[in-house]
Parts: sequence; structure tokens; C-alpha cells
Amino acid sequence: MKRTVHQHKILSEHGQSLVEVALFFPIFIILLAGLVEVSQLLVTQNRVSSAARASTRFSSNGGQDEGMVTVLMNNVTQTLETDESVWDIWSIRATVDDEGDGFDGANGQWTFTQIYGISNTVGSSSLDPTAIQARVLDEIRRDEFDNQATVGGVGIAAGLQIVGTYVIHDVDSILGLDAMSQLAGFSSLEALSIMRITTNSQNVTNGCSAFPIAVHEGARSVSAPGTGSNPYPNAGDFAYPNNPPTYQSFVNHDADVPLLSAQEGDVFKVQNGFGQGNFGWLVWNTGVSANANTLENSLSWPGDSTNYNPCSGPGCPGGAGVPGSGFPYNVPGYIEPGDPTDQSLHIDDWVAASTGAVNSSGVRNAIEKHISLDRTLRMIVWNNTQNPGVNGQYQISGFAVFRIVGYNLAHDWILAEFIRWDYSCGQVAE
Repeated sequence: MKRTVHQHKILSEHGQSLVEVALFFPIFIILLAGLVEVSQLLVTQNRVSSAARASTRFSSNGGQDEGMVTVLMNNVTQTLETDESVWDIWSIRATVDDEGDGFDGANGQWTFTQIYGISNTVGSSSLDPTAIQARVLDEIRRDEFDNQATVGGVGIAAGLQIVGTYVIHDVDSILGLDAMSQLAGFSSLEALSIMRITTNSQNVTNGCSAFPIAVHEGARSVSAPGTGSNPYPNAGDFAYPNNPPTYQSFVNHDADVPLLSAQEGDVFKVQNGFGQGNFGWLVWNTGVSANANTLENSLSWPGDSTNYNPCSGPGCPGGAGVPGSGFPYNVPGYIEPGDPTDQSLHIDDWVAASTGAVNSSGVRNAIEKHISLDRTLRMIVWNNTQNPGVNGQYQISGFAVFRIVGYNLAHDWILAEFIRWDYSCGQVAE
């Protein structure tokens, strides 16, 4: 009798286990499918955002609406469906009014024009152009004033001209999960990109403004994690952001590309130093101290390479300015070492290196703000050095626009996404 009861108990437990497994597997499959679905959406969002930026950049260089569509579609045609039933695209062209607080006052302008699509996307049904306008104003304020609406009572720069692209793209569920409430609201992806038009005609021999980072022209883009001589860092290697981007999220990246051949989307991990493929922190003149306080000021938006007002505070000693510069006081702006009459950044100029301790909370905060606000920064590209060490200098060979996407100052590296070469300033007159 006891044996029969024992066998019955074993069979009962075995049956219960099968029931638990039968219940668990469908749940596991649903969770796995949801993870795949969301991952695919994140990758697609990155592609849509990159395409919107390319379209806006084309517009900022004088491109018209038809060309904006072509540029955007050329950026996605190999990976995403381009049928007009799943895309709605608008161009933005605007001028800030004389009051500096919007687009509706005197001499202000706002046009929001659909240039592609048939308003068939899910998101188009709830589109509010007024809300888009508010987002654009917020973007401008964030760029100018670090999230403050005004500074010292001054609003956005009156007369500022901007162009932009707003995109809605519908994405099919790759696993047929449209009916799942957990994934509701993900059927339409959107992206907004705006850029300023600083002038209609530029003298490219004018000096550049820049942020205090110089990247060697021999740097090479990263390879996949764990491969090659310059692999993409593991998630645990980042000091910031806390949830770093993955290698796969840079969909336009090509591995092991030299900087001189870089295209938009290539990612570079560069180590601090004076050697092949390194980057250097900069101090704009030798009259101020090359320390963390000075670097923090120069890294903070919008930079101070062209600021020739008297400086004060830590890192800026009192007394006379750089001999021969014409300034009777010290300034934060650029003065070339060895030629104090040269006060504008050009190709072939030399820039002093900042080789002191820089891993301060102020420097970290400045870099993290650039990352969190997705800012693009003009940096110096260098080809030669002299006096490596405390008195080191880098020679400028060009200017490029990057987006910092991660860093680890304790290990002396930054991770930057290449955006474009910048020939709009700093060129040598022929």
C-alpha cells in the first residue's frame, strides 16, 4: 500500500512539472518575441533619426524640398521600405522674430510643409504643428542656454534662421504582435532634426571657433567588440552614459576606417596622448593655466575659443596678458603659441595642449551635457606635434564635426561619432 501511494505521489509531481513547463514556455516565447520586437524598433528609430539629420544638413546647405526627400530616402533605401504610404515627411523653414521669443512676431517666419507621403501613417492623424513649433523653440533654447528660456533677459537670437525635417515612419510588427497591448503605440516612429543657417555666404578663410579637443588624422574607426586592435568598448568600460549605446546601434558605421576617409556615422574611440590615432585636450593660450577649471570653461557650451573678454576665476591669473597679443589682461580665447598676433584658428596653426589633471566633476559634467543633449561639436584635426609633454602643441590640419557618445576619463578615452568635415572656416587663403 505504501509503495502504491509513493508511486502515485511521484506521478502526481511529474504531472505537475509538465503543467508548469507547459505554462512557462508560452510566456517565455512571448517575452522573447517582445524583446526582439523592441530591439528592432530601436534600430529602426536610429536609422530614421540619422536620415532626418542628413536631410536637414542638405537643406542647411541650400538644398530644396525635393532634394531633401531624395537625401532622406537614400539614407534608408537599403534597410527600410520607402513606399509613401508608410512615410510622412515635412520640411521646416523658419526665422525667429524680432522679439526673440518665437516665430509669430515682426519679421518672424514659420513654414511647415509636407514634402512626401499621403498622411497615411498612424502618427499623422494626431500631428499638431503647433506642438512641433514648440519643440523647435525648445531645441534652440537648449542649444543656446542649456535649458534656460532666457539669459539675462535676452531671448533667442532675433533673426536666427533655421531649417529642419520632421519624419513619421510606420513600422510593421516583424513577429505579428500588433494586437499585443504590451507593444501598443510603437507602430509609428518619428524624428525631428533642426539646424541653423548662420549666413548665406561665408568667407571660408575666417578663423574657426572650436571645442578644446584635437583628434589625430590617423585615428581609425572601432571594430566590433573583442575584435581588432581598436574594439568598441564593452558596456562596463563606459564611465558615461550609464546605459551606453551598443555597437550595433550605429547602423551607418564602418569598421577600421581611417579618419581621413570617414563618412557620417563612423565611430572612433581615441586615447589621450601625442601619438598615432590619439586625441588631446587643448588650452587656447599660454596666459591661462592648463588645468581642469580652464578645460571645463572651454568645454561648456558654446565654448570660449573666440572670447577675448577679460577672464577671471580659477585658472586665469591676473596681471598682464600674453606678451605681444595686444591684450593688457588675460583672455580665454585662442592666441597661437609663438605668434601672439595670430588670434584665429586656421589650418597649419599650432594649439597648446592641456596636459594637467582633467578628471574633475566639472569637466565630466560638461561632457555629459553634450552627450545627453546629442550635441554636435566642431573639433580640431591634427597631423603634427612638437614638444610632447607639459609644453606640447598640436598642429591643425583640418576641422571636423563630431558627436561625443561616451567616455572614460579615468582611462583617458572618448568615443565620438563622425558627422562631417567642416570647410566653412579656418581654410588657408591661396
